[in-house]
Amino acid sequence: MVRSKSSILLLLVPFATFFLSFTVPLIWGVWLSLYNSDGLFVGLANYLKVFKDASFWSSISFTLVYSVSVTLVMTVLGFFIALAVNQLRQGGGLAKAVMLIPWAISLTAWGLLMQIVTSGSFGILNDLLLRLGLIRQRVSWLGDPELARLTVIASRIIKDVWFATLLFLVARQTLPEELYEEGKVNGANPLQVFRYITVPLLRTTMMFVVVILLIFALQEFDMIFSLTRGGPGFATEVAALSIYRFGIQFGRYEMGTALTTVWSLLISLFVVLVFGRVLIRTVDSR
Repeated sequence: MVRSKSSILLLLVPFATFFLSFTVPLIWGVWLSLYNSDGLFVGLANYLKVFKDASFWSSISFTLVYSVSVTLVMTVLGFFIALAVNQLRQGGGLAKAVMLIPWAISLTAWGLLMQIVTSGSFGILNDLLLRLGLIRQRVSWLGDPELARLTVIASRIIKDVWFATLLFLVARQTLPEELYEEGKVNGANPLQVFRYITVPLLRTTMMFVVVILLIFALQEFDMIFSLTRGGPGFATEVAALSIYRFGIQFGRYEMGTALTTVWSLLISLFVVLVFGRVLIRTVDSR
């Protein structure tokens, strides 16, 4: 009985720390968002401005498109690249070390690097495509809204797909080889082994990778800020960049806190409704 009480108290300490560190700034931000820049109470006026701001909703929609696209592509590519690397008889350790290099580069530095690569005037990408005869003239990858969105998404995938690959590779190497040997003895072909052994055993890892990648993508700021500044126009502006633009760059702190509150509530609702159900189903299935 004494042990159970002490265990509960030990669990309450980190939970209380997490709760206070999250809720106190959020409540304080909500309180500040009810005032204008002159310190006068304006109620929900700042929130009405947020809901009427087209650029904010544009940033929300692109954030969701960006996050879902990046997460799904990196998960699928990382999964199959990991299975391919796992088949290597030699050089597996070297492959793991090489995969750590792009992941270790900061997002800001990567954004500047991709800005050079995709430059319409002197970019390496245009030079390569021209030499291969795939394009006839230089393309403004960051000047066209649709191309800029695709460039931003592709840049993040190229950088961090290796992180997903490492997670899947480590998980795959922990699976018991006896299951695969038994499958071969029973006459299972590679596709059946993949479908009935590999995929079911890596399902939990896949869920973990999706959650981690999606959380990182929803928090995106550094790479897009250094790559496009949210342009052209507001085509590649994400929620974090919109909050920065209002709250810091333009000095409209009341709008910045209102944007932060709305975005935090949207994310919390999304996590509870989507991942809450998925996690419950995963636990029930077990």
